[in-house]
Amino acid sequence: MLMLQVQGPHFRATASDSLVVCEVDPELKEKLRKFRFRKETDNAAIIMKVDKDRQMVVLEEEFQNISPEELKMELPERQPRFVVYSYKYVHEDGRVSYPLCFIFSSPVGCKPEQQMMYAGSKNRLVQTAELTKVFEIRTTDDLTEAWLQEKLSFFR
Repeated sequence: MLMLQVQGPHFRATASDSLVVCEVDPELKEKLRKFRFRKETDNAAIIMKVDKDRQMVVLEEEFQNISPEELKMELPERQPRFVVYSYKYVHEDGRVSYPLCFIFSSPVGCKPEQQMMYAGSKNRLVQTAELTKVFEIRTTDDLTEAWLQEKLSFFR
C-alpha cells in the first residue's frame, strides 16, 4: 500500500524507498510554455535535470537545429535527464508535423536515489508541459532518428 505524507510543498510516498516528487522551476515552466508555441520549423530541444538540493526540475540546456543523433551526444551516459524535443516529422503521405516529444533518458547504471527522484518527478513534468508523446530510453544509444520515427508512427 502506498501512503502519501505531505511535507511542506513536496510530497513523499512512503514505500520501501521514499519517492520524491520534485517541483518544476517556475522559470522552466514559462520556458516550456513558450517552447510549446514556437514558430520555428527546425528541430529544437530543452534538456532538464533534477536539482537535488532544491528538489526541483530545472533547465540544463537548450538547443536549436539539433538532430536526434546530435541530441544523443548531449545526454549524459550515466545520469537521467528529461528532454522536450520539437521534431520535424515527415509522415508517409508527405504531410509534415512538428510533434513535441517528452523523452525520459534513464540509463541503466544510474544511482538508485537519482532514478527515484527522476521517476517520481516525470509525471508532474509531463503534466506541466502538457505533453502526450512520452517515451523512455534506457541507453543514450537508443536515441536515433529511426527510433523516434518508429515511436511517432503510432501517432498518425
